[in-house]
Amino acid sequence: MIDLNEEPAENNDDPLCCTQHATGNAEFVAESPNPPIIQRVGGAATQAMDTDGQSSHGGRAPGSTQVPAAIAAGSDAHTLDGTGAAGDTGGTVGNGLGAENDDEAWSQPKEPYVGMRFDTLEDAKVHYNAYSLRMGFSIKMNSSRKDVKTGELIKQQFVCNKFRKPDVGDGGAEKIPVLDDIVEQANDDNEYEAIVFFDDDSKGKKRSKKRKRDKIVQTGCKAKMIVKVIDGRWEVIYFVSEHNHPLVDKPCLTKYLRSHQGIPPEERAFLTHLHNCNLTMGRMMHIMSDFYGTELIVPYGTKHITNLKTLLNKDDTKEGDMIETVAYFKDQQREDPDFFYKIKYDEEDRVENWVDGAARKAYVESYHDCISFDTTYMTNMYNMPFAPFIGINRHGQSFMLGCGFVRQELASSFDWLFQTFLEAMHNVAPTNIITDQDIAMAQSIKKIFPTSVHRCCRWHIMKKAQEKLGALLGRNPGLSKDFNNCVDFSLTPEEFEAGWCELMMKYEAMTDSHFENLYKYRETWVPCYFKH
Repeated sequence: MIDLNEEPAENNDDPLCCTQHATGNAEFVAESPNPPIIQRVGGAATQAMDTDGQSSHGGRAPGSTQVPAAIAAGSDAHTLDGTGAAGDTGGTVGNGLGAENDDEAWSQPKEPYVGMRFDTLEDAKVHYNAYSLRMGFSIKMNSSRKDVKTGELIKQQFVCNKFRKPDVGDGGAEKIPVLDDIVEQANDDNEYEAIVFFDDDSKGKKRSKKRKRDKIVQTGCKAKMIVKVIDGRWEVIYFVSEHNHPLVDKPCLTKYLRSHQGIPPEERAFLTHLHNCNLTMGRMMHIMSDFYGTELIVPYGTKHITNLKTLLNKDDTKEGDMIETVAYFKDQQREDPDFFYKIKYDEEDRVENWVDGAARKAYVESYHDCISFDTTYMTNMYNMPFAPFIGINRHGQSFMLGCGFVRQELASSFDWLFQTFLEAMHNVAPTNIITDQDIAMAQSIKKIFPTSVHRCCRWHIMKKAQEKLGALLGRNPGLSKDFNNCVDFSLTPEEFEAGWCELMMKYEAMTDSHFENLYKYRETWVPCYFKH
């Protein structure tokens, strides 16, 4: 490996380009203003230029074996007339043959060569990374050099991510590195059971199996590209193309290499437009799969799109709609002095709550007997459950008292929300409160409204029961009817518990976890418990 901070004593100029195998020592020639000269070890020096003006990479001399070749590129030779810069999908590259050939565009990233020039260091990195994607390896930025006087970066080395010397336990370059196994969905049930197993030392206690991540096996790979600032532009002064390890030759696997993970800037902008159109992650991935032909070769996965949507939601909430919402609340408060709103800020803009003056007055007068609080209303764009407070008076009439947005349905979030509601309603707690079946919400209600009677909504419970018990209900046609009769026609708690036990024995559902939870919280949703 070339140390950029220490140059050979016999050569005070830049490192030289070589495309030979990493083994063997190259013989360098003196700098010259003429086109690059290829000199073979043990052979005559010849001048060679390919049809594109790129220096021919010296191969092995006829009749010789393992004979490396080197191309000398002196400082006087860096007087190319081309001005193009390479991008990630190819681009125009200065090649020393004039502007006519410099305008040629490459559909694939061209292999770097000595004399290739870039406008910026980022352009050089993008081009080498695009080249490595096509070849099937990952790159890293290695050592660099700064100007002693100005402190600006003037030289940078890009290497293969397997450039380090192999560890003793890795077996060196002889061990063939392999990619992580891609686990496919198994049809055999035994495949799933292997994920959770019993630990003999824990007396039958289940222990979850964690995924083991294999480290990158280092092979001391010599593939690299070195660029240096020459005449205000970054120029390739050294390049090695050969690797001493297998390359990834499947496009569906190259996206898992470290330097190729993530969403390209152009597609990121397109996905942002799809997000603004309120498309789901699955729909966005389907569109990109159609664009590429199959989901396997999309250069990123669903996790990347999910992370992008989360970031965009956060930015939109903080910089867009949240500011407009707060401005609207301030306008309402100027028009109605009794209008109440309160917002709790954190890194996620977690909760906001508002109540108008008419609702505050109506609640205290006649709508505090019973309130319904429901967080099942979801918004697609911000994933913030919309939670309205609905007041119900003794005549069965309903009135919307206020609203809240809850970013995370945690006990701490509900504590703040219920405490703020109590503050807005002049510290008058509701007599009864009806919610869905949420454990965090139940804990918060018990803490903030200790004197209120908490009940769970029967509609939500029956809907969730149909989702959870669909298979069991399908196998037992009479279970649904008997279940409803047990709940609706039991007049006392004792009658309900006896009927429930008979129901479980009849359909052999004693071990069903969902039935166990329903029975555990029976006092919050079974009507016969409300009368006693």
